[in-house]
Amino acid sequence: MKQFSKQFAACTALVAACFAAPVMADDIPNAVSPGIAAKLIVRGTLEGVQVTDLRSQRKNDVLVVQAELVNQIVKDVRVYYRFRWTDAAGMQVGDGEVWKPLMILGKQSQFIKGTAYGPQATDFKIEMSAEPR
Repeated sequence: MKQFSKQFAACTALVAACFAAPVMADDIPNAVSPGIAAKLIVRGTLEGVQVTDLRSQRKNDVLVVQAELVNQIVKDVRVYYRFRWTDAAGMQVGDGEVWKPLMILGKQSQFIKGTAYGPQATDFKIEMSAEPR
């Protein structure tokens, strides 16, 4: 019985330590799946922001992309992003986009949307960087 209570106390301490440990921004992956991660170009770290959903479709023969970004930490994070559009040969389409800022509050989510320059764009990447607020 004495050995059981020692093991129980050790398990209880381990569980308490797991729940007490804060979630660090460096511990959070950039994307929830390898497929989404393949569409990202990340400059530095995303400071706790994670891409949880990514969808694309053609509307009027133009590629349209929507991504959901979730701030997994309690601190606000400023994200900068831009879309890179490419054709079937992998060549860049258009002049390139400017960086767009987006503030994501702690534990909140935001959607970003991009529309290609024309019908010749068949693929994309989302280039991102972030800084804590």
